[in-house]
Amino acid sequence: MTTATRRTLAFVDWTLRPDQDDDAPPLTYAFRCLTLTEDDAECAAKSPASEDPAEPQTWVFDHMREHPEHTSYAEVIERPWVMWRGCPS
Repeated sequence: MTTATRRTLAFVDWTLRPDQDDDAPPLTYAFRCLTLTEDDAECAAKSPASEDPAEPQTWVFDHMREHPEHTSYAEVIERPWVMWRGCPS
């Protein structure tokens, strides 16, 4: 004998937004070196991540002092995001 089961489905809207709650991870900044080496691989050296965007910029100048030919960089920004469950539709 088979028993029919009734189910109620609720459709929910989700919202993605930057996480700005008090317990959210901090926004961090870093730079990585994009300069290609002799074997066409990226240098890939990377500054430490910092909540202060100026600190990684200092690392860029230090890295270029050690490697004067390394003149191409990418900024790496890590911004926490969170999904919020909205009202049923």
